[in-house]
Amino acid sequence: MHVIAPLTPRAEWPEVKAFASGLAQAVAQSDPAHFTAVMSKAKRKGRIFVDYLRNQRGATAIMPYSARSGPGAPVAAPVTWAEMKTIDAPSHFHVGDAPELKKRAASKALAGWGRADQFLPDLMKP
Repeated sequence: MHVIAPLTPRAEWPEVKAFASGLAQAVAQSDPAHFTAVMSKAKRKGRIFVDYLRNQRGATAIMPYSARSGPGAPVAAPVTWAEMKTIDAPSHFHVGDAPELKKRAASKALAGWGRADQFLPDLMKP
């Protein structure tokens, strides 16, 4: 799962990465039984890796509505927080769901997802 926090472009890449790292550390410290900010698969066994490393220049992440490799060709699709209760697996949506995904993309629930008029907070200023 990718959680997107859309920002108005203003901060430089080092600031964004530092903020994302701090957020990942805070999430991991708040519930270490379920989350970790350590990338090593051996050290994160049974926990969710909060991957802040996608927040640097040159990093890649899958685009929404892209098919992924794997059985059934799962599709990366945006979901609302309320829908998270009904998502049973990362492969919940697949290429065969194209009509449903198209309908969902035009829904009120997903209107404006990935957009917000907000800036990265300046945590270095008092």
